[in-house]
Amino acid sequence: MWDWLHRARELAAEGPYVMVTLAEVKGSAPRGAGTKMLVSDTAQYGTVGGGKLEYILTEQARKFLGEEGAQYRFQNYALGPLLEQCCGGSVTVLLEIIEPGAEFLREKRQAFLKTSFHGDTMHKEWCEYYARAPVSFQDAAGDRFNGEATAAAVMLEQVARKPVKLIMFGAGHVGRAVANVLAPLPFDITWVDSRAEEFPDPVPLNHSVHISEDYLPFVEQAPAGTLYLVFTHSHQLDYEVIAKILARGDAAYCGMIGSKTKRARFENRLLNDRVINQDDLPKFICPIGTPGISGKEPAVIAASVAAQLLAVADAIKTMNTDTD
Repeated sequence: MWDWLHRARELAAEGPYVMVTLAEVKGSAPRGAGTKMLVSDTAQYGTVGGGKLEYILTEQARKFLGEEGAQYRFQNYALGPLLEQCCGGSVTVLLEIIEPGAEFLREKRQAFLKTSFHGDTMHKEWCEYYARAPVSFQDAAGDRFNGEATAAAVMLEQVARKPVKLIMFGAGHVGRAVANVLAPLPFDITWVDSRAEEFPDPVPLNHSVHISEDYLPFVEQAPAGTLYLVFTHSHQLDYEVIAKILARGDAAYCGMIGSKTKRARFENRLLNDRVINQDDLPKFICPIGTPGISGKEPAVIAASVAAQLLAVADAIKTMNTDTD
């Protein structure tokens, strides 16, 4: 779960549960530090990588719910023969009992979640501290903690990977399929169409719906580095939106659904209208999706496009990390 807070709040309405966090990962492991899984008596959300480790952690979490006393527990696991996993690394796992009235679930989320440990109890609060790693430990003096996780006084977590801004134009069959695939992924999506009846109910949480006849202001007001997907009900509207995006020159991705023939026609028109020049043509992605996937079914297109967008998002993340 790239953003687990919504699920945490939902589950808290039903009763206490255990939040399982990979607090530290050494060597090879199925998931990275900061990965979370929520476990109640009857439900499980998220995954720490599956396999024997997840089976054991789910079992341990439910046993922990029935115990009295401590609110949290750190446990260490080697991902070797005893767990029937050949990853070869090791993980330190934090189990925390979250009560329905947990204060941090009612507060406004900030960039980081700070967990302070005091004996058998803990306290969680939102903060604006900066931690370069997804999870970092500090001792009581605030210095970087380099020893065993069990002795840490403070744990800082980056709550969620910062979502990438994406604007989608069109809520037809393909648009709805793409929205469904992108729902659990790290994108902040503005979804635009003039036809209110085309949008699903409910709309995915990371989508903001805008019903409008005028699409161009959404391009004009978008921040630099935005990703765009265009699959409207009109080729003329497609062209107007694409031309507006490419004229800006700062899109991280500009994709439009269509065939090679449609692309050729749009290329000629964009060049003739002097929206772009020959050197800019590679910035115009059409057909959209991962090369080599030829299916035209909406679900196939959606899966292919999601893979392509994730590759772009990872490149953005890497670039931002390199320039920090």
